[in-house]
Amino acid sequence: MVEEKEDQEKEKENPQPKGNRKWMVLVVLVLILAGGGGAAWFYLGKAGGGEGGKGPFAAKGVESRKTQRQAVICPLDAFIVNLMDKSAAARRYLKVTMALEVDGEASRAGVERYKTQLRDTIILLLSAQGFDDISTVEGKLGLKQEVLARVNQILGAGAVSKIYFTEFVVQ
Repeated sequence: MVEEKEDQEKEKENPQPKGNRKWMVLVVLVLILAGGGGAAWFYLGKAGGGEGGKGPFAAKGVESRKTQRQAVICPLDAFIVNLMDKSAAARRYLKVTMALEVDGEASRAGVERYKTQLRDTIILLLSAQGFDDISTVEGKLGLKQEVLARVNQILGAGAVSKIYFTEFVVQ
């Protein structure tokens, strides 16, 4: 009798049968898997970035970044300058050919319009360099950054995004 009362009290405390628990666990697992699959499809599939945001969740009428910004490469004539050398014993020359990556045709027209000022600024910057300054990779990267800063002072902030050295000879 005492055992029957304890069993009845347990059933009152726990009204759900064991079969319902299994179904609830199964439903929760299915929802978790579906959510994980949807997230993986969104981030790794078509909607994420694999095709530049051209998936079902991409905004209509919005172009991808590649088509919004048309990068144009503007080659410059070669620069030949004397390097600044602390010892007068050896004269060193630098020959550099570079190209500018600009945002579009308007910036390309600006490069053509200010070509004389750009060449003057770049020649002054290059001739102020020493062999030790530009003989390392870090020196060349620093020179690129300095050229980029000076060119953008003339053309306007952000007109040139990258500088490419197409020829770099020290003699």
